[in-house]
Amino acid sequence: MRHRSLRSLEAVSIRFYRCAVIVALLAGSGAARADAGAVFRIGVEPLALEASDDLPLIGSHVNEAVTAYNAAVVAYNHAHGYAAGSAMASATIDRSVLGLHTTLVTFAPGLELGGEHVRFRMEGLVGVSDRVRAIGVGVYPIDLLLPLRGGTVTPYLVAGGTLRWLDRTDTDGESGGLATLRAAAGARIGRHLVVELGVGLFMLGGVYNGDALRSMMGYDPRGSAPPPPADHAVAGGKQSGMIDVSVGFAL
Repeated sequence: MRHRSLRSLEAVSIRFYRCAVIVALLAGSGAARADAGAVFRIGVEPLALEASDDLPLIGSHVNEAVTAYNAAVVAYNHAHGYAAGSAMASATIDRSVLGLHTTLVTFAPGLELGGEHVRFRMEGLVGVSDRVRAIGVGVYPIDLLLPLRGGTVTPYLVAGGTLRWLDRTDTDGESGGLATLRAAAGARIGRHLVVELGVGLFMLGGVYNGDALRSMMGYDPRGSAPPPPADHAVAGGKQSGMIDVSVGFAL
């Protein structure tokens, strides 16, 4: 049975996808003569999610993981006769070590609907890094363009959000999600080149492995190995002001 928090995340995902489909249909039906065009971006996103115990969905897991790991460390050191602070002893942790820090390379094929100055953008998102995969969608109901005289450069501004499923690639069993409110400014240069600078106004997400957490709670301190890292059970948090850069093309 999936954990309650994962079910909650799935419910949020379903509502997000439904809203995205409805907005796309309204945008398409509201402008019978609207243009449709493809957009493709490749971007770099430096994730630095900081753990906190007051976050929805994962906050309680952060406390559980810290408590379970520290109890296991104390028991392990006591069972092996290691004094606190000695070279052989394992150290306790606080929630700061349960953040999620990695750099995503994100591929974002998308579709734009609208006219010369006002459009709607929807993207598919596939992100990879050395620690996580991120797959989902981005929806930008605000997509404003200002073609300059001559049409060689077209600045634009977009605002919306993304919702992605996260999966750890360096450990087994951890999965979760990432939600982002995002705005970006960019420019189309010539007919096809796109350059975009974005900011994650607010980001919330993380990954969780219930089996790893339960295993830590039942850890046997008499073994030769210290407790497994706490971030194998839960890692994530919140972030604001993340700057991302992307380049691509429009058709």
